[in-house]
Amino acid sequence: MSNKKNWHILITSNSATGVKDIHISKPLIIFIAIFVSVFVITTGVITYFFVTSEVDRHQLRELHANNLKLKNEMTRINSLLDTMQFELENVQDRDKEVRELEGLRPIDDDIRQMGVGGIQYFDSTFFSMDKELFEVHNSILNKIDAFTRQIDFEESSFDEISRYLAVKNTIYNHTPSIKPTYGKISEGYGYRIHPIYNVKHFHHGVDIANKEGSVIYATADGRVTDKGYHEDYGYYLLIDHGYGYKTFYGHFRKRFVDIGQEVTKYQIIGEMGSTGASTGSHLHYEVRFYGKSTNPINFFNKKKSTIYVDKRYLS
Repeated sequence: MSNKKNWHILITSNSATGVKDIHISKPLIIFIAIFVSVFVITTGVITYFFVTSEVDRHQLRELHANNLKLKNEMTRINSLLDTMQFELENVQDRDKEVRELEGLRPIDDDIRQMGVGGIQYFDSTFFSMDKELFEVHNSILNKIDAFTRQIDFEESSFDEISRYLAVKNTIYNHTPSIKPTYGKISEGYGYRIHPIYNVKHFHHGVDIANKEGSVIYATADGRVTDKGYHEDYGYYLLIDHGYGYKTFYGHFRKRFVDIGQEVTKYQIIGEMGSTGASTGSHLHYEVRFYGKSTNPINFFNKKKSTIYVDKRYLS
């Protein structure tokens, strides 16, 4: 009796053939099972690699498109930096013009270049990927670095100019620069025959005649340092403006400020009168620079552009 095992498959049918009996040996069953398994696994592997390959190709296309966008954007930024560099050069030209206009020391182009020079960048991020992208990227990095240095240099120059202009503005505010009252100049600066004493003497100011009670202005910011009565100048005021300047006002009818009081340019400090040795209502006005009188007419409507700024005021 044989020990060989067989598998029997019975197939029934409504036809006249009835039942069919198919005999399949065990080795054949094992072979079919292995074949089906190999087929399924192979199909699965092929399907996996096909799907993975399609995903990789899709991602590669996206990376290529993104790389192109990145390259275009870097090129645009590179061009924008060129435009900004041109604008910065215009700022540098204006810096030179302001310095020349204000009498400030010019900055030589060599010094300016030394102030913005630096080590060239070399970033290898895109070196192995895209040579063009690598070059554009490094160009941008170098321009940004140079641009930053130039901005810092110009900010330093701007700070110097700002300090200078601030000091100049302060000096101008403390420099006699307006006519102290309305009226006609009846006596000028220099030698003259005194209208009362009838002797030749040096007139250290100017006389401005107008009706009694005409208002008198402080001609610059300062502080009242003297106030009193003098036999020649009548009721008077002395204002110390700093920076070497003092102004003297005589023949007041009324004074509206006191010793120690701070005054500002255009502030009304009194009214015109005829006190002291006077032949009529007028203001005697003097400008003194470091104790020496100077012609006040030179300070009427004095322009800010004429103000000299000593270096000691900038330290």
